[in-house]
Amino acid sequence: MYVPDPVISLAIEPKDNKAQINMSKALQRFTKEDPTFRCHVDAETNETIIEGMGELHLDVYVERMRREYDAEVTTGNPRVAYRETITQRADFNYIHKKQTGGSGQYGRIAGYIEPTAEGDFIFDNQITGGAIPTQYIPACEKGFRQSLAKGPKLEFPITGIKVAINDGAYHAVDSSDMAFQAAARGAFREAYLRAKPVVHEPIMKVVIESPTEFQGAVMGLLNQRRGMIVGAQDEGHMCVVEAQVPLGEMFGFSTVLRSATQGKAQFTMEFALYRQVPQSIAEKIAEDMAAKKKNAA
Repeated sequence: MYVPDPVISLAIEPKDNKAQINMSKALQRFTKEDPTFRCHVDAETNETIIEGMGELHLDVYVERMRREYDAEVTTGNPRVAYRETITQRADFNYIHKKQTGGSGQYGRIAGYIEPTAEGDFIFDNQITGGAIPTQYIPACEKGFRQSLAKGPKLEFPITGIKVAINDGAYHAVDSSDMAFQAAARGAFREAYLRAKPVVHEPIMKVVIESPTEFQGAVMGLLNQRRGMIVGAQDEGHMCVVEAQVPLGEMFGFSTVLRSATQGKAQFTMEFALYRQVPQSIAEKIAEDMAAKKKNAA
């Protein structure tokens, strides 16, 4: 069964110890019931993060915590699940060398990274002639995989990457799994910023049903949110408008839609795809991330 990845997250915090216990019980039940609802504790901020398929999806579970489990919680701002990827090939040739008395660490990895549409991550071992011994190849792959969890540019997860290694070197005494993992991480950092990384954002399929008299207003609301109209269909006195809209622009949309249509329109929303963020929006995201880091410090 295919289960889509969450596209929105929310920080939640219990108001007291009782709420903490009840919240834990609720989250355990909800994650068992709904595979699209997930939760984890952020290792850096120690916040409890819940993730789901939309703003309403998370609102329902927060309300269920309060009503069914008497768990009073406060919520932080929704956080969109942005992704990073690269747009061009970049070569790397990295040496990890460390001497700390006794046996040291040594590993050299050469190859390239390039964008791919075939998956989140592809590892291609092109080593010939034993330049890197076979037993160290899994360590190389592990090091590259570790680098994907948080991009060096904006710290979003990295997807759509192919890594190929085609050369390297080792030391009979100083080489080890740890050394080649470190070499892979260093090689990835070296190449990633030269591969012109970009930010991708989740795009939602939004379908709005509205009286025909408000069709113009509905399309105007979508255009204001960087929406791309896919189609519009008249069904008697009602119309159905389908669009693709960035998730980051959809917060609070239900309130605005009700106001613009006298409460007569309704909409559904589901994840469609990831698409590159416009440069102006990417710059704003970078500024927000820099401010967040400064405040945390």
